Amino acid sequence: MIEWSGVAIGGMLGACTRFFLTNHINARWRRSFPLATFLINIVGAFLLGYIYAAARPHNLLDAWLRSGLGIGFIGAFTTFSTLMFEGVTLRDRRAAGVMFLYFVSSAGIGLLGAWLGFAL
Repeated sequence: MIEWSGVAIGGMLGACTRFFLTNHINARWRRSFPLATFLINIVGAFLLGYIYAAARPHNLLDAWLRSGLGIGFIGAFTTFSTLMFEGVTLRDRRAAGVMFLYFVSSAGIGLLGAWLGFAL
């Protein structure tokens, strides 16, 4: 039951953090590239890699904390559905080059972020 509570609390905090950061970044970024979702997903990939490394068997990260941070907070903080929606929106705006850059950089830099987080 405590693990469920960690996921619920982490999810609430992750969603609220994403909402705040998205509004904050979008108020200042006036270009077609969806910077807020991009940055949030890269930071989330890095943090999840770091949390995964901290949760290895020889480390002492409790299951409720690992689930609360990894599944709850990072799961709600990052968003694949928004990435896809923004890609379709860019396509509809006839910004195929920006859409391609967004998808490729999100995947490539996201993998790099996860690897760096794990390596620390």
